[in-house]
Amino acid sequence: MRTGLVLKPPHDPGLAALRRAARAAIVIPLAFAFGSLVLHLGQNVIFIVFGCFALLIISDFGGQLPARALAYLVATLAAAALVAIGTAASLNAAWAFAAMFAVAFVLSFARVFGGYLAAGQTGMLLAFVVAVSVPAPVSAIPGRVGALLIAGVISTIAAVSLWPRVEQVALHEKAAMASLVVADLVQHLDADKADGERRRLLDEARHAEQAARRQYAAAAKRPAGPSRRDRAFVQALTELQRIVDVVERPFQQPDSSVRPPISERTQLSESVVSALRGTATVLSGGAPPDLRAVDRARLEHREALDRWAAAELRSGHSAEQVLDGLDVDHTLRVIAYLTIALGSNAIIAIGGPGEDQLGGFSSTTQPEPVPPTASRVVATIRTHLDPSSTVLHGSLRVAVGLAIAVLIAHNLGLQRGFWVVLGTLQVLRSNALGTGRTAIEALAGTLVGVALGGTFALVTGANPVLLAVSLPFAFFIAAYAATAVGFAASQAAFSVLLIIMFNLISPTGWTVGLVRFEDVLVGVAISVIIGLLLWPHGLRRDLGRAMARFYRAAGLYLDHAYDQMLGLKRASGADPARGAAVLARERAGEAFDAFVNEKSSSPLEPEKAGFLLSAANHVMLAADLVQSLAGMGYRATTCAQGADAVGGQVHIVVETLNDYADRLALASSASNEASVSSDRLRAAAIDCLTRWGNEEQTGRGAIAVVMAGEWVQNLGRLETDLEPAVNDAVEAARLPWWR
Repeated sequence: MRTGLVLKPPHDPGLAALRRAARAAIVIPLAFAFGSLVLHLGQNVIFIVFGCFALLIISDFGGQLPARALAYLVATLAAAALVAIGTAASLNAAWAFAAMFAVAFVLSFARVFGGYLAAGQTGMLLAFVVAVSVPAPVSAIPGRVGALLIAGVISTIAAVSLWPRVEQVALHEKAAMASLVVADLVQHLDADKADGERRRLLDEARHAEQAARRQYAAAAKRPAGPSRRDRAFVQALTELQRIVDVVERPFQQPDSSVRPPISERTQLSESVVSALRGTATVLSGGAPPDLRAVDRARLEHREALDRWAAAELRSGHSAEQVLDGLDVDHTLRVIAYLTIALGSNAIIAIGGPGEDQLGGFSSTTQPEPVPPTASRVVATIRTHLDPSSTVLHGSLRVAVGLAIAVLIAHNLGLQRGFWVVLGTLQVLRSNALGTGRTAIEALAGTLVGVALGGTFALVTGANPVLLAVSLPFAFFIAAYAATAVGFAASQAAFSVLLIIMFNLISPTGWTVGLVRFEDVLVGVAISVIIGLLLWPHGLRRDLGRAMARFYRAAGLYLDHAYDQMLGLKRASGADPARGAAVLARERAGEAFDAFVNEKSSSPLEPEKAGFLLSAANHVMLAADLVQSLAGMGYRATTCAQGADAVGGQVHIVVETLNDYADRLALASSASNEASVSSDRLRAAAIDCLTRWGNEEQTGRGAIAVVMAGEWVQNLGRLETDLEPAVNDAVEAARLPWWR
């Protein structure tokens, strides 16, 4: 039975776009009229229009009302400062070039900090581009900044009162529904495979998690802001899928005849089911799941199993029987481990601090101290100021492209130079193929828009009344097309909007359309050249290389952790292997964020890329768990032969990870054919349990071998499931840039 949680019907992503477009159609024309007719701002009215567009359409901050209002106000002040800087540099081509490069690089790089910084970066760029591309003396700064501040106040009021953003609601509710069904499935984990109810729940859970992944893939406008949340959401979907996979293919078949009669098993099951339902609750806007309860129940279950095993061996039961009892709940323990990861990612996906839920994988581990904010900022910057960093590549690509566009617009003396820079910004993609495709769409859309807008200007004779009446409709269509239709359509709609708006500011008829097309053509050409010169393969190759480094680092950390548990290495302070793995994880995460939010098609599906990242994270979590258990005294020093046998299987896992890393980095095409042997792991566990039956002091060492073998088996299965995703990523990375 499902309890307590009532879910709303899913929202239509298209409805969110309609609300955003309606807000633009109401607010921006009124702001334009206020600036033109009441304040008589003249050309400076464009700072009101583009300021509102940047804040209401491009940034569109989410979150609770106070946080949203504060975000809009802070973004307004930041944009005002950028407008002042851009205006000060606008009269000198060299200063404009340098300022554009610096601002574009800093704003693009700032997305590594996620949150509202990532959400607002494009809107802030738009404000600066307009200021630096339209030459004006320093004396124009107060008028421009004042217009921008007016736009910010109007946008803040509109954003908090007119239809707040709801794009992520449908995605989260689909995942919440899937989590509820998975909770019901886990509740029936002990049922026989032939049980009709279990089969029905398994089919329902599979359908629900696939529906959630399809909803994500089909979202008209994926979250463009806090990319860390988007990354966490994709990984949560992967964890839901893996829980269903584990239930469908359990490590051991349920057998009540060998299950240890311990009450802690029931407590673990109930805590997992409760956490899965709590995950659904937090995704629907409620309280977070109690992940600490799952962790406590997992540890208590482990200790109860140890006591049961010791008693059984002392009473004369065989090691094989005891091992069967220890293994029977292994599937549940793996699900508990996945549930903790799922719940933490769900909390991050809705904007919470998921990493603070446990403070380390085991509740016996003290949380690592959180460094001061300044130290974290410096550490983040150092992490991504690396020649291999996807963030660095993307930031340089944008900075160089926009700076060259500003320089050319100044030197050619183009009438509306900011259209050149905007054309570059809109077309430039992370790879040459995507840039080329977008360039064609931009030119085609602009040409259609110029034809339609020019015809309208000719028919109306640039009549200000007709133009004013049509302006709200033009804003509505442009805003809706930008977020829900497609790039070519948005360019056409935006061109019509600009022709109408600039004829209201300074009537020039249809010729403004020709100026628009010429400037966009120059901007498109700059984007294509930059796309060909700077990392033309784009993010799919950067993603593969970042994942390769993560897999190598995670494999090394796993090897170090197992060395401690198997008694081959003493536990000491901070493990440098873990530090390197954390650094590689951050870079891989940013590469994934950039890839999944890329505005061009890719031969690698986002879900496959998400599985690559999630699998490496699972390796790290497993290493954390193994290291934690070693710290609790589970070390195989009293059963050296079994430890050696497990160590051989660990070597296979690590070698497979290194093999995947070589393939993802395009350094090798061969596959590692060795696979983890369940028979050898079982033989090692039985040997150590037999020794425990004869020598009481070998107890924790025997359990260490059993648990080490369990997690080697888990990772072996994970690597097998990972093979198709690795193959797809390698194939995508090997494709030439023009495909």
